[in-house]
Amino acid sequence: MAMAGTGNPVDRRRDALAALGHALAARSHVMARLVADRWGENGGFDETPRAEELRPEIERFTMLATDAVVNYLVTHQPATQEQADALSQTGRAAVDEWLSLAGITKLYLFWRDAAELAVCQEGARLDSSPAVVEEAVAVVRAGADGSMVGMAKQFDRASGELHAQLTEEHARLGFLALHDPLTGLPNRALFIEQLNRALGTLSHRNAQVAVLYLDIDRFKSVNDLGGHSLGDQLLIAVAVRLSQIVRPGDTAARLGGDEFVVLCEDLHGGNTAAAALAGRIGKALSAPLVIDGRILTPSASIGVTVASPGDDPAVVLSNADGAMYRAKQGGRARYEIHRALDRGEKTSGRHCGQPTTE
Repeated sequence: MAMAGTGNPVDRRRDALAALGHALAARSHVMARLVADRWGENGGFDETPRAEELRPEIERFTMLATDAVVNYLVTHQPATQEQADALSQTGRAAVDEWLSLAGITKLYLFWRDAAELAVCQEGARLDSSPAVVEEAVAVVRAGADGSMVGMAKQFDRASGELHAQLTEEHARLGFLALHDPLTGLPNRALFIEQLNRALGTLSHRNAQVAVLYLDIDRFKSVNDLGGHSLGDQLLIAVAVRLSQIVRPGDTAARLGGDEFVVLCEDLHGGNTAAAALAGRIGKALSAPLVIDGRILTPSASIGVTVASPGDDPAVVLSNADGAMYRAKQGGRARYEIHRALDRGEKTSGRHCGQPTTE
């Protein structure tokens, strides 16, 4: 039955739209079930492994969409920010792979058709004027269009966030693949890569390349004293000091355990310059540390080798390693310089920090 409007035409139109809105609200739950049924009949639930969880979400979405239209018809106010945000979250569902964008678009269209049909049926029941029904249908279509635009924006925003997260995670994994997770120094793989590069260009420049192999003296006793936590903190402190003492352009790396290595590029002065750097490193590392209330006085045994053009990286590293063991056997807290001669190999060494005249 038509409403007996007593006000002016504008008020009568508003009252008629409000009546349609209330009638649409009464059908909200039924419409939600019908939309979910239709969406399912068209294969919607087949595209997601989370079908059982999805039906309540689809019904909730359709009721939210209907409520936004009802709110406009009754109050003549657009959807609240909360309603708009809730509707646009369907874009998040596509990013999270609950649904495809095509599936979500079909869902909006099914709801739009169901809402238009309900408006027409209720308009006929209420004997609403064609102009009022047409205006209410336009509100439904505008709501569907606006929601789809909001969904697309949310999809783009969420996709951008996901891309940024993936980029950050890719960078993090790339860093971890080439760096020691405890100290942040380059690991063995990155050190060998850089040593290969340095040796490969050695014959083309007027400079030398040296490798210093370091082993922390009596590191096991530190672990025995305060556990692995104390040992880890000592390794971090050593890494910090090592990074501070090496020359710009040199590479300090952790090979594993308590073993570190330094790659010195653009070295001028051969064994003399390499030995001077070993002495400075040994002296810097031996300064007392206070960790967890304990005073530690670390030291390092250092093996030094100066590479020649054509040297194999593995052999260069092995030579430095061998010199380091001889330094440790010679009393620790000292360095040994590897020397390769025609009739064999020998080393010469000094205590770390002792001036060299080589």
